[in-house]
Amino acid sequence: MRHRQERFLSLIEPNAESAFVTDVDLAELPSEATGELRTSLTHVPADIGFTKPDELTWWDWTVFLLHTAAEIEHALMVQYLYAAYSLGEANFQGPNVPPDAPTLVNRWRRTIIGIAREEMGHLITVQNLLRFIGGTLNFEREDFPFRTLYPFRFQLEPLTKTSLAKYVAAEMPENPAQPDELIREIVRRATGSAGGVNVNRVGPLYAELHTIFADPTKLSDNDLFPDTADRFQAKKADWFGSSIIIVRALRSRDDAVKALKDIDEQGEGSGQPTDVTASHFDRFIRIYQEYPETDEVIGPVTWIPFRPVPTNPNTLISPSSDALLERGRITHPVSRHWAQLSNVRYRMLLLNVAHALHLEGPLEEMNGSLTMRGNLRDWAFFEMRGEVFAGLRGISTRLVQLPLKAGVSSQEQAAALPFELPYSLALPDREPDRWRLHLALITGARSLIEQIENASGRDDVLDELKTFDLQRQHLIEEHLSPL
Repeated sequence: MRHRQERFLSLIEPNAESAFVTDVDLAELPSEATGELRTSLTHVPADIGFTKPDELTWWDWTVFLLHTAAEIEHALMVQYLYAAYSLGEANFQGPNVPPDAPTLVNRWRRTIIGIAREEMGHLITVQNLLRFIGGTLNFEREDFPFRTLYPFRFQLEPLTKTSLAKYVAAEMPENPAQPDELIREIVRRATGSAGGVNVNRVGPLYAELHTIFADPTKLSDNDLFPDTADRFQAKKADWFGSSIIIVRALRSRDDAVKALKDIDEQGEGSGQPTDVTASHFDRFIRIYQEYPETDEVIGPVTWIPFRPVPTNPNTLISPSSDALLERGRITHPVSRHWAQLSNVRYRMLLLNVAHALHLEGPLEEMNGSLTMRGNLRDWAFFEMRGEVFAGLRGISTRLVQLPLKAGVSSQEQAAALPFELPYSLALPDREPDRWRLHLALITGARSLIEQIENASGRDDVLDELKTFDLQRQHLIEEHLSPL
């Protein structure tokens, strides 16, 4: 979110009927006050009220809210992935490590990665909604957050019981079925982790968008472009092919309303009996209840499921005056090159998705071969998960085994994926220049790979990246030759 948008966000105020849940420390209220609040405790950590600025039409306001939703989905996806990748594999520390610790941690990791993939689906569907109403696509992410709307301040951090509380609070439904005492505990812990600031629920934003799309006096039929469904929008079968991951092509107002309702329910809904179909809230709160205490200030620490990775790892060149950023600055030379390589691959992922959604037409030719749009889709999947070794997860497995700082072992301080945004996410205006940007990123990645190999030898992850990049380079150069 950029500073120029602050004046619009300043019109978004806490809902007086619901935001008070975290405006006070409930533990310090007299008993008669907590009794009065009891019925509200099962509602929300904090809700937002929306006021459209007079200078914006309803269409423009909807685009703004969809841009905000896209940035929130992107930010949540990255924070959830970082939390999942922070979890260890074995050799957990603590006085009472349970015998089934590896099984528990592996299940938690799979669950959180699954939620992150679903957030990616939400992000794609938000882009489809923008296409459907003729808005510009947006793949930005929270950078300098304004606390009026985002759930909580963006922070990459290991999975602790306290960070879990923030995720539970952000995804919480209006009326959670869990005991009031548990909700109070989660809200207090989440608020403390957010620096004493309310953790906003994501649900009200989607509820507001649902209301706007359902009302033809706000968005008229002239604001909707059903023909983009076949020409530009992402389709479930092409992008994620799952009944769990929500990617919706939109051909009507009803399609848009249902898509927004489905996203809201998957994030906060009442939940189902299995991990696969439960809402994000249900899955997160289940992990929260199983997760050991990791903050000795709050309670006794029995064991630590996560690796010694930093909060907000970064590749700043010079020392930072911000103590937290400096603690997360990756200074070990080999670790730093791996982290920079991960930044390039992250940029490639975003570029592949954005470029694919800017191209018109199918993903496959009549003979079954991929179009360039289809190649971009496959390249995006590769950057997420690789084929055997690579992808961002593959790079993560290398980084967490490397030290954060020179002269410190990875057992003391490990490096981790920094997920740093590039200087720009804007696509070049001309199509040939967009493909040249892909080639530039391949060249940058190749240089970093060579530096890593010169310092520490060949690696399976790097071999897979080199093979993939060479194949991709040949396809792009062949595509560019007649242009």
